[in-house]
Amino acid sequence: MLLSELIADLEGVLKGARKDPEIKRVIHNSREIEKGDIFCCLKGESTDGHFYVKDAVTEGAVAILSEEPVAEDVPNFLVKDVRSVLPNLSSRIVENPSKDLQVVGVTGTNGKTSVVSLLSEILQNNGISSAIIGTLTGALTTPESPELQRQLRKFCDNGVEVACMEVSSHSLVQNRVHETFFSTVAFTNLSHDHLDFHNTMEEYFNAKALLFSSYFSDRAVIATDQEYGRLYYEKAIEEGMDAEGVSFEDRNVIFDRNESSFDWRGKRVSIPLGGPFISSNALIASEIGLQLGLDISDVIGGLSAVKRIDGRFESLQIAEDIGAIIDYAHTPSALAELLRGCRKIVDGRIILVFGCGGDRDLAKRPLMGAVASSGADLNILTSDNPRKEDPEKIISEVIDGMTRQPTFVEVNRSDAVEYAISEASPGDLVVIAGRGHETHQEIQGEKIPLSDKDVLLAAVGKLFPTEEQ
Repeated sequence: MLLSELIADLEGVLKGARKDPEIKRVIHNSREIEKGDIFCCLKGESTDGHFYVKDAVTEGAVAILSEEPVAEDVPNFLVKDVRSVLPNLSSRIVENPSKDLQVVGVTGTNGKTSVVSLLSEILQNNGISSAIIGTLTGALTTPESPELQRQLRKFCDNGVEVACMEVSSHSLVQNRVHETFFSTVAFTNLSHDHLDFHNTMEEYFNAKALLFSSYFSDRAVIATDQEYGRLYYEKAIEEGMDAEGVSFEDRNVIFDRNESSFDWRGKRVSIPLGGPFISSNALIASEIGLQLGLDISDVIGGLSAVKRIDGRFESLQIAEDIGAIIDYAHTPSALAELLRGCRKIVDGRIILVFGCGGDRDLAKRPLMGAVASSGADLNILTSDNPRKEDPEKIISEVIDGMTRQPTFVEVNRSDAVEYAISEASPGDLVVIAGRGHETHQEIQGEKIPLSDKDVLLAAVGKLFPTEEQ
């Protein structure tokens, strides 16, 4: 596509345009530049794309999108805000892929990954090709717009009919999903998280609210048991959207570690997955399925054959009478619900291994501590992803919120898990929370291989004879 076509009708000033180059890709990372790309100068929290213009041109960039004039001898499209323009370029260069397949966007503090995973499996089990974008597929829950639009175009080229996508609050504020049309959008819940970015719950609420607009979609599925959800539902109706409000009350939910069932539209729905979250997430996925054209029987049949979701109430058997759960719960509300659910299905003690992430919302650390001390019998406090923070400092801030001291403190997460396993007795349940599916731990800028599941299995192998495992 010619540069003139790519920027047509967009507000900005084109400088140094002695020629009209053919643009192959829209790129915001100078290390990924190839000959024929346009380099887009994004300003981030710790870096600024304007610093890397020379590098980009050296690598083959034939045009620059920026907020400041550049010295390099290539066409320079100057705009007030690169983030506002970037989605237009990203979608145009790959011919607006969201118009060629159905895209579902799911937002909320907790449950996004499970909803999109369940929905994708429901569709697949009914012969509809689907794919996922979210926490399980990339470094960002919702990719930057160039990566997002390229992925959607790749889905189209590969015959995918429905893209099931997690939409983060960050992505909405940063315009990453602009120029994406969603067949339907959905909301799960809202609770304390990401206030390092949004500052207040009101800002966080308003960020999520951006998705419930006729700009993005004509339809919505919204959980309405919270006031937040009821307000989103009212907004969707005011926007003229076909909105389905969903309540989790009076569903006669039954679950154990491996199975769940609940009432939905006059039918009993059974799922081969356990835990306290799965029924509410399946309910949202089911309603989305109806909006996409499936019948009730199609949805129920699809749910009956879903597979385990990595790191989401992932149940493992340590020994004959000792079980373990690995879960991604990393917010106060998610941890509280996880522990309440575990209490309903355990005969013995709940032994909890958890921590809090570094360089993230500091205010939730004591809240996590309070939840843990009231919900678990034994608390093993350890590192999560400390990133560039001192893990011992993080742990001390978690302890500040605890009503009783942790049973054991061990910065090394592997050792903490092993200690928890060693303390388990018949009837107990070991719960490892916070990291779920993650395979690396972030420490001082390095990603070190670490899987909670692998650590758990190694500890079991070390502490239990083969015949007892």
